[in-house]
Amino acid sequence: MLDYYEQLEPYSVTAESKLAEFGGEDTDVRLLAEPYRTVAIVFAAQGVIDNGGLTYFFEADFPTSPPYSLFSDAYRRIGMRAAADAIDDAAASFGLDRPEADARFRREFMNSQFGTEEGESKLDIQWNDCICGDKSVWKSLYTWVMANGG
Repeated sequence: MLDYYEQLEPYSVTAESKLAEFGGEDTDVRLLAEPYRTVAIVFAAQGVIDNGGLTYFFEADFPTSPPYSLFSDAYRRIGMRAAADAIDDAAASFGLDRPEADARFRREFMNSQFGTEEGESKLDIQWNDCICGDKSVWKSLYTWVMANGG
């Protein structure tokens, strides 16, 4: 069976190398050309999501604080509509135009909704964590890369 993640690693390494040429890991990923842009976005997001779901994703501060639509658009591009919708729906639940720009608000919001180890939660909202651990992301990304310049 083909290991799609392993097949994609050279594209991820190349994307990182190209980002370094632009100034390093704090460089805006939107400067990359396709297919490296989508590879870099999905690798960054999925790596975090696989370790802790959308909660970890929204706790993360990505370089240059790109809009969350950058991530959902990348998932949509590779055919992962449910994953893209899950990111969009969760981002909208913050009630801010640009939740990616306010890490403290996001943390406080998630603590109030989902609780902390020390406190209770409201659970007024529920996020769809369908993307966490979904290995089909790698197959979809691989298929998209092969069809788009890989």
